Amino acid sequence: MARAEIVVSEQEEPQPVRRGHLGTFAAMEIAPFRWLLLSTVTGVLGFQMQAVALGWLVYQLTGSAVSLGLITTVQAVSQTLVSPVGGVLADRVERRNFIMLVRSITVVVAAAIAALVVSGHIHYIELVIAALIIGIAFGLNGPARQALLAQVTGKEALINAVSLMSGGMNLMRIVGPAVAGFLLGYFGVGGVYILLAVLYAVVIVVMVPVPQQPLAIPKRPRNALLDLRTGVAYSYRQPAVFGLLLFGTVPLFFAMPYVSLLPIFAERIWHVGAEGYGVLAAAPGVGGLLGALATATWGGRGHKGWLLIIGAVVYAALLVAFALAPNLPLAVTFLGLSGAAGVSYSATVSSLIQGIIPNEMRGRVMSFYQMSFGISGLGALPAGAVATFLGAQKTVAICGVLAMLAALLIYRLRPVLAQLEL
Repeated sequence: MARAEIVVSEQEEPQPVRRGHLGTFAAMEIAPFRWLLLSTVTGVLGFQMQAVALGWLVYQLTGSAVSLGLITTVQAVSQTLVSPVGGVLADRVERRNFIMLVRSITVVVAAAIAALVVSGHIHYIELVIAALIIGIAFGLNGPARQALLAQVTGKEALINAVSLMSGGMNLMRIVGPAVAGFLLGYFGVGGVYILLAVLYAVVIVVMVPVPQQPLAIPKRPRNALLDLRTGVAYSYRQPAVFGLLLFGTVPLFFAMPYVSLLPIFAERIWHVGAEGYGVLAAAPGVGGLLGALATATWGGRGHKGWLLIIGAVVYAALLVAFALAPNLPLAVTFLGLSGAAGVSYSATVSSLIQGIIPNEMRGRVMSFYQMSFGISGLGALPAGAVATFLGAQKTVAICGVLAMLAALLIYRLRPVLAQLEL
């Protein structure tokens, strides 16, 4: 069956940002960006609540660090494998409607888990299946959402938009764990998942005002596999693109497993329960929010290579400091500072990639960048196994050191990164 596409050329150019308003919130002048931001942060609020509730539920059911790591790994593998498919689709279909369709999957999964928990029929295997489905949905959603962001803002406001998006996401990293911790303490896991189903429905509704951003009709029918191969070849042969993809992926593979081990820090090391777990999970969001606002204010055009390496190295070093902190207040402080450095690092990588790739390749290239989030989760299972023998603190410290070494090595082997500007 022939696939119909609509061309609306006047929607190809995003609403311009007036130069007199290029401040911290410049991208907020763009109406479609405001709706996309609202949808995204609502989804992140749900995801952060889900991460806390799921981690707590798994640990209560199994008491195993390996089981925690397996859940994260299943979601990461499915997201990673599906992301390239999502990238091809993001370059072939209307992106807004595609996002809304994919997000409906998360509504169904959250509602199903809520029903199983409330009815008392939840088992570990259902959580593994849910993680698999959620990973697939995120793998399909991510490339289209990131491509749509660049499409509605344009290059001039891009780094500001990415930074504000990071700020909103990190604000939800603060609010989400805190809300989830409160609900866990008073209403249980079932209460969290009921609210999740509602939030994921809101994500879809607030996408409606975002104008459709259709792509141009191709001159000839396109083969999906050929599209994927073209995207891979472009990403590999462009030194700056490939370098950024490496820099945005490898250090995170070593750093991010600390997230899956936070329940152990809360339960066994600091003995602070579900509420304390919520505080630990929210701490990186506090710093991330401040880091995002700083990047939105001062991270405008110009050379960005120094931001890449400083952000990555400081982020990794602060994770080591968190792991070795002698008391809870210091641990929370180091986690917060790591969030600020991490956002500076990730927002710079994302903005640089989006700024140097053409729109017709954006979905596929951003799908490879999206894979970094899935690949970073692949370290959770081996980290959980190591933590079983060495303990969570030593494991996270080792992960931080490896992340730092990886960032320094890639930066040294890819000198083009030092010359990048936006």
